[in-house]
Amino acid sequence: MSAALVVGAGISGIACAIAMAEAGVIPLVVDRGRAVGGRMASRTLRDTGTAFDGRVVDIGASYFTVSTPEFRAVVDDWIARDLARPWTNSFHVASSDGVEAVRSGPVRYAANGGLRSLIADSASKLPNVWSSIDVTSVSADDTSLIVDGERRSAVALCMPNAQAHRLIDTSLLSPSLEASLTGITYEPVIAVTAVFDQQCWEDFDGMFVNDDPVITWIANDGSRRGDDAPVLVAHVNPVLAARHLDEPASVLPLVLATMSRVLSLTSQPTWVDAHRWTYAKPMTAHREPFHLDEHRLLGLAGDAWADGPKVETAWLSGHLLGEELARRLLDSE
Repeated sequence: MSAALVVGAGISGIACAIAMAEAGVIPLVVDRGRAVGGRMASRTLRDTGTAFDGRVVDIGASYFTVSTPEFRAVVDDWIARDLARPWTNSFHVASSDGVEAVRSGPVRYAANGGLRSLIADSASKLPNVWSSIDVTSVSADDTSLIVDGERRSAVALCMPNAQAHRLIDTSLLSPSLEASLTGITYEPVIAVTAVFDQQCWEDFDGMFVNDDPVITWIANDGSRRGDDAPVLVAHVNPVLAARHLDEPASVLPLVLATMSRVLSLTSQPTWVDAHRWTYAKPMTAHREPFHLDEHRLLGLAGDAWADGPKVETAWLSGHLLGEELARRLLDSE
């Protein structure tokens, strides 16, 4: 029988695959994207007409936190190799009318090369990670799981549950699996990147914008990356984003006007772009760390598990699923 398969090369998928590999089961990892990372996405600026072409900007997850010893070990290794760094423990809070307060919280971590670089580093430990592979169906016969016509010993679907639901044949949908797949609602987000010629706002790291119909969050990417580049990334309110997913650039006038008002900008950006995330964030999460079908080695992991949604819980979900899949596969030999 062919190797186990992990579908999705975001942080949960790569964590799942590494846990399996460390136990002695080497899976194949596939992802429909052009590069690993999933929603820990970074883009390289091109043709902006500014001095910042070639610079990396985080356009997916904004940061991550650490609370478990298992993830702490991974993060400490990234820090020791200068891949990640503590960013800040204080964010500003604003309303539509401007900044209201600064609030402290847990340390938020960022990546010197963008968050995607952390997933790429982890994926480099695996021998078989394939990009631009669009899985379309997961079914089964009497003996094994079948993914796009190929028999698999085990399958881990590490992606938003709504996407996994579309792949799984109805014959595999047990009541518990159906409930796991359909019990979570996801918020969409449009991430707007704005590149300025120079900083034209008061210093801040990140800013939550409360009760605003246009934006919910602004990250100072120059602070986040540690190079002080005049680059901001704003996240559009999910209600507004849902109305503009077909044409994400159509939100730009509203977003720029709101950013200007909230931050008291003294100039406008030279270059802007909008990127949509249809399944950006689960509104709730299952308390269980993952789902594993009781009859077949078909598992689900991601930030809708392990009492998420956080980058850390997505990692933990994939890690624990990978350990359990490897244990069952080795026990069956």
